[in-house]
Amino acid sequence: MKVALVGKNSSDLQVLLEDFEFEVQQHPEEADVIIVYGGDGALIGAEFDYPDIPKLAIRDNNVCEKCRHHQDDAVLKRLGNGEMPTTELPKLLAQVGNAQFQGLNDILLRNHDIRSAVRFCVYVNDEQATDEVIGDGLVVATPFGSSAYFRSITNVTFRSGIGIAFNNVTEFINHFVLKESDEIRVHIVRGPAEVTSDNNPNVVHVESGDNIVIVAGETRAKILAVDTLRCSHCRYRHAPRRRF
Repeated sequence: MKVALVGKNSSDLQVLLEDFEFEVQQHPEEADVIIVYGGDGALIGAEFDYPDIPKLAIRDNNVCEKCRHHQDDAVLKRLGNGEMPTTELPKLLAQVGNAQFQGLNDILLRNHDIRSAVRFCVYVNDEQATDEVIGDGLVVATPFGSSAYFRSITNVTFRSGIGIAFNNVTEFINHFVLKESDEIRVHIVRGPAEVTSDNNPNVVHVESGDNIVIVAGETRAKILAVDTLRCSHCRYRHAPRRRF
């Protein structure tokens, strides 16, 4: 099997890969599987760079104490034996003027000036779903992304559909979980604001009167053994507290 390594400390896996006799490719686009050594951010970055290739995420030993099922050698053995289940994760597609964003985790709308709120309305399938909202913005998330920024706002996750969380708004609005077939349109009543997806370095500036249309994308991310990133028995290593 041809594999490629990506991630800050991915070279730590090199010897193990040789022991399991994987054929390591220097160019990830030539691999059958990309092994992403890191966390959610590394996986999202790899999906952004190489969207058509299946990916296996392995937590970095420098930041995670792994359970026995997710030790590096155990995971690589399963990969070599063809025992890795593949999960196809939905992505979101956002259209902002002539710009498009794909999000494995989420689409983000955020106020441009931290001193000034953005005002917006949300429409679902062209029906107005909220009154004018005043706040820092919103997060439109996939089920995979619901355990990230969406959860930090709502304290919940979801397993199917598309979620909308309202970020630091002046009046309480409960989050939405919509069907995957629904179309979301965010109308900017008063800007300025910024739109992006996941950890995408590209950001689009929006002003009053602009619209962001968000739907489920046609393509999906192929992730092997997605449980390696969601295991409740694997623990992050915590940095020691500073004492003053």
